[in-house]
Amino acid sequence: MASGEWYELRVVGSVGTAAGSTAGVGIAVGENGRLCSLTLGCARRFESKQQAMDFLSTIRVSGDYQFQAVLCGSRVAA
Repeated sequence: MASGEWYELRVVGSVGTAAGSTAGVGIAVGENGRLCSLTLGCARRFESKQQAMDFLSTIRVSGDYQFQAVLCGSRVAA
């Protein structure tokens, strides 16, 4: 992974996911392990896609959500 890049866990359908919108709307796993709006800038950052996916097994989220690890950073359009 290049410097300045990281991964975020986003709810499928959020901006940056394969099924996501381009309107900038989105929800991610926050620093506290709860869901947060991408506009708040509090999404938890992971060094690798695997690290992000492994984190999913350590949290509980109410509701039926699916997540996708999304590459973010200076060279990637989020």
